[in-house]
Amino acid sequence: MSAIRKEFEATDEAYRDFLDEVYEDVEICGQTFRPGRALQELDPIAFSCGKSEYESQQDEDNPVWMCSDCGKEFDDEDEANECCEKENLEDEEEGFQP
Repeated sequence: MSAIRKEFEATDEAYRDFLDEVYEDVEICGQTFRPGRALQELDPIAFSCGKSEYESQQDEDNPVWMCSDCGKEFDDEDEANECCEKENLEDEEEGFQP
């Protein structure tokens, strides 16, 4: 059994929320805007690049592992590897053939 590392994918909304938490509101000509929306609207390429970097950092800081049999998610690779191992051993002992 081998665990599969799941890649983190952020929605645009989640990345905008992250930017809104990190940066203060932006004022342009007396109007106030949320930083996430401002960056997305004014420089979509920078927004997209930043989102990719954010996803990579989340992947590195908080890896998620999936059981290759059932797809259940775990924070630990060993737990994902062991997830269906017990069931598979029981099936083998009973002579179950997939």
